[in-house]
Amino acid sequence: MTPTREVLVIVPAPDDALSRIAAVDRGLHVVDARGWFDVELRETWPPWTVQRYVGQRSAPSHSRQERDRLLAGAEIVLGGFPFPLDLRARAPHLRWFHQLPAGASNLLRGDLWGSDVVVTTSRGYGNTRPMAEFALAGLLYFARGLHHAARDRQRHRFDHRTYGPLLLQGKTVCIVGAGGIGQEVGSLCASAGMRVIGTRRRVALDKALPAGFSRLEPPSVSMRYSRRATRSWSAVSGRRRRPS
Repeated sequence: MTPTREVLVIVPAPDDALSRIAAVDRGLHVVDARGWFDVELRETWPPWTVQRYVGQRSAPSHSRQERDRLLAGAEIVLGGFPFPLDLRARAPHLRWFHQLPAGASNLLRGDLWGSDVVVTTSRGYGNTRPMAEFALAGLLYFARGLHHAARDRQRHRFDHRTYGPLLLQGKTVCIVGAGGIGQEVGSLCASAGMRVIGTRRRVALDKALPAGFSRLEPPSVSMRYSRRATRSWSAVSGRRRRPS
């Protein structure tokens, strides 16, 4: 008989994700505890974190004793952000914690940090396109002067002289941190006609540059790019025609 290993899910993952986990091996049993810990998250995390990541989503009502019972026997936990801060102390048999976000530094606040538990993240498996499009939208928002449009809408008056739009084509953009998301941002910027350079902690000289990038440098170079970009932007802004 195949031994059963439980995977405790405490993050609001979609139903199909739970089904895919269960289908990996017949010896896996998925324990659905989605929403069980929301009451603790609201009590132990700052209000802005709760508002941003927990919100007002509905959650099943379970006692502290029921939650402790689940953690007491947990060896594998699928979590997210935020998470129970005392997770390690309440899960003495925990061997593996996987979180859905890409970064692990957000675990610093809890007792998993520095523990003997193996922690993995979903870095490289997320959909980076929406975030890249958001970054490009931010560039276009300011380059085309759309922040003035919000002001004009409020006062019901269009003053075209204050916009001073810039053309992204031919401009240089520096991607600080050319990981999965950064590379997708660079690809979109290159499609818009921009020259793309980037920084990364470790640069492999024997590997091809990411799509759309013309240069990739270590982080120490990024400050030089930033100062140069600031001077260029100031010079361009200073030449803009001011409203009369």
